[in-house]
Amino acid sequence: MERTLFVFEGIKPEKGIFKSLEKAFFSGDESRILMTFGHDIYELYKKLAQDDDLDPFAIISELVPTIPGQEPLTDLRRDQIGQIYLFFDMEPHDDQFDGQNLLAMLSHFNNETEHGKLFISYPMAEALRDISDTEEYLTRTVNLPDCTGKNYKGLHSKRGDFAFQDLRKIDKSLWQTLITANVQKANYLISGQPSMEPVIDQPPIAQAQLEDFLPQGRVSVLSAFPIFLADYFGPKVYQL
Repeated sequence: MERTLFVFEGIKPEKGIFKSLEKAFFSGDESRILMTFGHDIYELYKKLAQDDDLDPFAIISELVPTIPGQEPLTDLRRDQIGQIYLFFDMEPHDDQFDGQNLLAMLSHFNNETEHGKLFISYPMAEALRDISDTEEYLTRTVNLPDCTGKNYKGLHSKRGDFAFQDLRKIDKSLWQTLITANVQKANYLISGQPSMEPVIDQPPIAQAQLEDFLPQGRVSVLSAFPIFLADYFGPKVYQL
């Protein structure tokens, strides 16, 4: 049986978020492998840049830390993995942040059945909770000084709707609200229209962040996980 590999930058809150969406959308499917990478996207880029022929699966297998309860990738062959999805943060405050490298990674990881498909949270995974109203969410941003973990966690807990703060209580209906809000916003960033068109290519989202928001000292809030669900399941996932 082919497995699907999900790679997260950190342990919290990424795995908590994924456990919540698993409960809502993947009930009964046991083919998933959840891995904590333990490094940011720019560390992965450095490894890939050293050798274009390097297999991302081999790099991930080499770098993932040993965590109790986490299935070791060294026990698996690449041909046992049918799909790879990666979830990382933009992290514009990171010393290694480079917009062109981010675009290069999104272009490289653009197919889940080949190198893998990369989804970025802007500015970080906690963006999932930074929503109070779907209309206002279209223009919700965060100032660069607040993009650090400590600052942003305090910010999203203050301005995000209480319904989205406890991951254990985000049911399928709330997830569909998040999917609708984030797909609309992704299209709004790309084209200026908050449509529900499928968001297949990730680089245009990053390009909008780099051209329209970072020069103003801001990041437009967007969560990777609802975008992934819309990509994975298609329009049926957000049809209430």
